[in-house]
Amino acid sequence: MVTSQKQRALRKFQRNFFAHSDAAGRVVRNETNDTPQPTRQEQQCKHTSFEAESSGHLAASSVYYTIPHSPAKHQFEESDLQDAHNDEFDFSSLNSFNEDLCDTSTESHAQKRPAGATCFCGEANPVFRCEDCHGTDLMCHTCTLCVHERQPLHRIECWNGTSFQVTTLKALGIRFQLGHPVGIQCINPKSASNNDFVVLDCNGVHEPHITQLLRVRLFPSTTTDPKSAATFRVLEYFQMLSFESKASVWEFYNTVARLTDNTGIRVLKNRYESFLHMVHEWRFIMQMKRCGQGHHPGGIKKIEAGTCAVLCPACPHPSKNLPVGWENAPLEFQFLYALFLAIDANFRLVRRDVSSDAVDPGLNRGYAFFVEETEYKDILASRNRVGNAQEKSTCSSHSAVNLADTRASRGLAATGAGTIDCARHNFKCPCSVGDLQKGERYINMDYLFFSSMRSSHGVHVLNISYDIACQWNKNLWSRMSAFPHKYHINHDEKVITFLVPKFHLPAHIARCQTRFSFNFIKGVGRTDGEAPEHGWAGINPLATSTHEMGPGSRRDTIDDHFNDWNWKKVCAMGTILLRKYKAAVPEAEEHARDLDEFEAALDADQLAGWRTDIEMWELDCSLPNPFEVKAGATVTQAAVHLTLSKTEAEEIERGEHMSLDDDVSPLVLISSGIELEGQQRRVELEGKSIGQHATDTQKVKILQHINTLCRRIDTWSRVQLLYMPCVSRLQSSHDITSEDKVHKINLFLPSSLPSSFPCDVHLLRYEWDLHEAQANDALSDLRTVINMNYHLYKYKDAFVRGQRANTRAQGIVHSAENRINAISVNYTAARNALVMLASKLGKNDDWRRILKPPDRMKDAVPLKHDEGKTLGQQNISWIWKMAGVSNNQEEGLQDSLRVEWCKARARAHRWEEEVLLLREEMRRVLAFFEWQAG
Repeated sequence: MVTSQKQRALRKFQRNFFAHSDAAGRVVRNETNDTPQPTRQEQQCKHTSFEAESSGHLAASSVYYTIPHSPAKHQFEESDLQDAHNDEFDFSSLNSFNEDLCDTSTESHAQKRPAGATCFCGEANPVFRCEDCHGTDLMCHTCTLCVHERQPLHRIECWNGTSFQVTTLKALGIRFQLGHPVGIQCINPKSASNNDFVVLDCNGVHEPHITQLLRVRLFPSTTTDPKSAATFRVLEYFQMLSFESKASVWEFYNTVARLTDNTGIRVLKNRYESFLHMVHEWRFIMQMKRCGQGHHPGGIKKIEAGTCAVLCPACPHPSKNLPVGWENAPLEFQFLYALFLAIDANFRLVRRDVSSDAVDPGLNRGYAFFVEETEYKDILASRNRVGNAQEKSTCSSHSAVNLADTRASRGLAATGAGTIDCARHNFKCPCSVGDLQKGERYINMDYLFFSSMRSSHGVHVLNISYDIACQWNKNLWSRMSAFPHKYHINHDEKVITFLVPKFHLPAHIARCQTRFSFNFIKGVGRTDGEAPEHGWAGINPLATSTHEMGPGSRRDTIDDHFNDWNWKKVCAMGTILLRKYKAAVPEAEEHARDLDEFEAALDADQLAGWRTDIEMWELDCSLPNPFEVKAGATVTQAAVHLTLSKTEAEEIERGEHMSLDDDVSPLVLISSGIELEGQQRRVELEGKSIGQHATDTQKVKILQHINTLCRRIDTWSRVQLLYMPCVSRLQSSHDITSEDKVHKINLFLPSSLPSSFPCDVHLLRYEWDLHEAQANDALSDLRTVINMNYHLYKYKDAFVRGQRANTRAQGIVHSAENRINAISVNYTAARNALVMLASKLGKNDDWRRILKPPDRMKDAVPLKHDEGKTLGQQNISWIWKMAGVSNNQEEGLQDSLRVEWCKARARAHRWEEEVLLLREEMRRVLAFFEWQAG
């Protein structure tokens, strides 16, 4: 009787104590300022503060803390305190109370209590502390049990006189009785699993006395007579941890085990296999719960395929987020309701041949992303019996096509996984994931595509991205006839466009690069088609734990991760669309302005013809492609020499040719002079390349070049005087004799003569034609060497390993760079000569639009030099645009202008479409959420 009274008194004290702590915390956090005054005063009178009295006891009074300067509170006056109920609890009786409750083991602990410590109840020398409670205060045995009535999985340590050693609440006497409120003892208790029950939590492995589980958020390992369970908290924690870090069950279980004992001294009961089963079941149950299928009227087996997949709210879903009458939208706006799909395969998601569906069946039967396995394998087996061989690629040598049947699969049950994604928003589509048995075979990818289309059959416009789309689409509809009728698509009533992702496009032949480009096809906006590649970076780390799983566990695990991937996309959808829209609007305005400026400089009639051609091609891609270059001829020095030689021969026949030397004609004189200028530049570069510490061999070699050049210049200058006698007044006698400055000798070609000196117009024209051809040749050589240098860098980065090989490769790259510099100098010299000749011949500025001033760092760059910009944003260097002709009436220039105008128009239209698509997607997201909420 005395014990029960003490017990009640202690519980009353505990209630007051914890009420005080809670109320004090809320006052400090200022959470009671909005409470009505009468209610606040009533609460204050009910709570208790504790003050130490001189007797050593703690006095409990109803006086509560107030905030002095708060207008909603006031300090209690003495009159207020008179009515407050005061009592005092005698904690000295707890010593006898402990003796009634504690066993002999507690007495042994009491002999080794640390001196000087005091429990919050007043008990001297407490010995227990909790690793999971806030703070490091020591508690006595009684308070430890009372505080942990609702925390049976905390970790307890006991002071043994010299150090803290691990103990358990179970050893101290905690009994977790389920089915009753805390503090109420069952009249017929029963121990769980012969006192051998294990609970897994985030802080370790525990062995409490426990029965009945789910109502107290414990997940049992089996449905009958379980011997272990995991808290909902640890299952939720592991699931979220695996989503973000891709940690395996083995890694997590060992983490929890080490938190329990990190010394290896204690031998813990191994519950790894049980935890595997619990995680597997937890993933499936949470999936059913979150998608609203946990209480399906027909049971789990009646759930439709793909129902448990998180859908993309921005994609078109008929009857869910599309406006009324969307089917009858004008032709120019039908692209707004198009479905963008991206197809790809991942060969990192392999699975070893370690189990079977009979041993490890999956809980998902096509409810989420993986297709239903039985039907999938039956169709593959039936097609394999027919023996249809994989079609070979007629484009580049695509390994995905040509090696689809030869990929190594020894010891593997799955060589990877194929997927169908939303190409614009990077969502995994329902019923669109399946294992690959060999490589990326058409039969596998066909089945996944047709399976994913079952949930989107109402969409009329399809844009399908695949890195081998140019080959895969050829016989797709004939291959479809071999599938069951439920997988058929009424493709004749749909507008279907096949494209190649932007990153993969350069690996295709030139025709495919224009025919299947996202940059040129109407109605695709700024989509890049690389959505699957973006998603693989997030899922690839999971392969380290799934490659050893059984087939069912692996499919369910990947399904769960794909659902989480989609869910994170849903949560970020508003931010993503807003960011894209803010970036697209100024880009659309800028490219529209550039197109207007470009069109203003073109002939209106010619522009109208180009516009007609590209609009007809957009409607029928079988017509000639306006993005392909038709004329590629450029004016070269050899061609100019041939033309001028023919002209000179005609003049000789007519008797109009005047040559002052039997061996050197005016054409040969100017041509030789230009060649000598080129040799002067080469000698100068050679002198700079050997430096100040040249060897004797190097000095001999360059001196021989200088001597040879001096003799040739001397011979040429004597002939020059026959055709240009005025040059004698400009020449200096020591110009030719100064060997160390041979590269500085002025040859006084017609372009370098002062304007006051007369010169034959024929010589001026010869030099103009030859310098123009020289500039074109230089640009052609420059493009060739730049392209070669680009591939040298790529080859070196990809294949060259080791110091010796890298040194040699770097030497080759350095030689290419020197060649680029030399060609740039030649082009600059030729253009400077043209500038001087243009004023003397009265030329207009048309040639300046073709042969622009060079910028070595900005213009002499590879064609794929993006400067951090995408193809739809970048500007190609002018050296890759010009056709190399002398005036804008030449066919080559017209063809170059046409292609560049088509590209500029495509850029402007793609950005304009992107803005419209983003606006429609924003509307669709809101409409989808409203449908889902209803």
